[in-house]
Amino acid sequence: MRTPHIQVLSEGGLISFEGESYPEDVATFYGPVVNAITELMAVAPEVNASFHLIYVNSSSMKALYRIFELLQKKHESGAPIKIDWKFEEDDDVMQELGEDFKDRFPDLNFNFQVL
Repeated sequence: MRTPHIQVLSEGGLISFEGESYPEDVATFYGPVVNAITELMAVAPEVNASFHLIYVNSSSMKALYRIFELLQKKHESGAPIKIDWKFEEDDDVMQELGEDFKDRFPDLNFNFQVL
């Protein structure tokens, strides 16, 4: 599958990404996702995000960066944000991507999980 399974649940402030991300049209795929997360940020007192991605193309990375900007903005408003970044033990690329996001958004609470 070319797109990750994504859940955005207002109850509990949950965001979940799982799978591969290389959609043909990133804007068409991620536009509604960014809108749903923006709506979640308006109502959730806290956010728990989980990312278990096995492949992300460069266009998808830009969309994820936008999502992390939303998480950062929510954090700056005083809301607790927890991010679980999951990757396979031998997947250096996904580990490094998570570390890059942590470096760019050092105020966010990242929890790295090796699977």
